[in-house]
Amino acid sequence: MRPFLAMVKANLKMTVRNRQALFWNLAFPALFIVIFGALFNNDNGVSFDVGITGQQSAFRDTVEATLRSNKSFKVHVGDQEKELKALKDNDRDYVLVFASQDSGQSSAPVLINYDESQGPSAQVGINVLEQILGGIAGGESQAPITTQPIESLNIKYIDFFVPGIIAMSLMNSGVIGLSTAFVTYREKGILRRIKVTPFSLPHFILARIVTTLIVAVSQTVILIVLGKLLYGLTFRGNPLLILLTVILGGLCFLSIGFAISGIARNTETAASYANLITFPMLFLSGTFFEVDSLPTWLKTLTKVLPLTYLVDGLREPIMRGNGLGHTWIDLIVLLGIAVVAMSVAVRFFKWEARPS
Repeated sequence: MRPFLAMVKANLKMTVRNRQALFWNLAFPALFIVIFGALFNNDNGVSFDVGITGQQSAFRDTVEATLRSNKSFKVHVGDQEKELKALKDNDRDYVLVFASQDSGQSSAPVLINYDESQGPSAQVGINVLEQILGGIAGGESQAPITTQPIESLNIKYIDFFVPGIIAMSLMNSGVIGLSTAFVTYREKGILRRIKVTPFSLPHFILARIVTTLIVAVSQTVILIVLGKLLYGLTFRGNPLLILLTVILGGLCFLSIGFAISGIARNTETAASYANLITFPMLFLSGTFFEVDSLPTWLKTLTKVLPLTYLVDGLREPIMRGNGLGHTWIDLIVLLGIAVVAMSVAVRFFKWEARPS
C-alpha cells in the first residue's frame, strides 16, 4: 500500500510541475465556462433592435426612454438615412420615424418601418410598438401611427454562417497547420538539409506561403459553392474584394503560424500554442454567433482578435454586398498583424531543433 501511495504522490507532483498539463486540465475548461457562459447565459428572451429618428420632441424623448427601460428593446438613435439603411441591411428590426407635431396634437405622427421579409413575425413587434406609442400619446388628440414595409436584403443564417466558416478555415490552416508543420521540419532536420542546398530558405518559405494561399482560395470557392447549392447562400459581393480579403487574411494567420514555429521548441508545444491562440477566437470573433449580446468587457476583447477583422472583412461583401469603403480598416489591421507576426518569426527563427 505504501509504495502505491508513494507512486500516487509522485504522479501528483509531476502533474503540478507540468505547466502545460495544468493549463489543458484546469485553465482550458475554465475558459470554456467563461466564454460559453457569456455567450449563452443571456436570458433576456425576445429582443428587438429599434431605430429612432426624425423630428425631436417631448413625445419622442418619452418613447425613447420607455423603450430603453424595457430589456426587450435595443434602441439606436441616429440619422434617418443611416437608420433606414441599417434596416435594409438587417441590422434593425424596426425604425420609428417621428414627424413634426402639429398644434392640438398630444403626440407627433410616427411611421413604423419594418422588414417585410420577416412576414407575419414582424407583426408581433409592430403590435407591441403600437401599444407603447398609443399608451404614451393617449387621448383622442394623438397623431396617427402608420406602418411601412421596407424591402431588405433578407439575410439568412447561411449568409452569416459561411463567411465565418471561411475565416475559421483560413485561421486553422495558417496557425495550426503551418506552425506544427514547420516545427516538424526542424525536428526532422529538413530545414538543416535545405540550408546546405542551392535552394534558399526564403524560396522554400515563399513556396509554402503560395501553396497555402492557393489552398485557401480553393477552400473559399468550394465553401461558397456548397453554401449556394445546398442551402441557398446569397452571394452579393465583389469577387475581387473577397479574393483580396482571403489573401490578406491568409497572410495574417500564416505569419502567426510562422511566429509560433519560431518560438515553440517542439511539435507538441507548437500545437499547444496554436490551440491557445485559435480557440478563444472561434467563439469571441463572431464566427458562429453575433457578439452584440456579449458583456461589454468581453466585447472589447473581440476588438484585439485578428479573426474578428477577417470575419467582418468577409461578411461585409459576401453577406451585405458592401465594397472597400466598409472593409478597408479590416484589411489594414490584417496586413499590420501580418507584418508584426512575420517580424517576430524572423527574429526567433532557428535552423536547428532546440533542446526540450
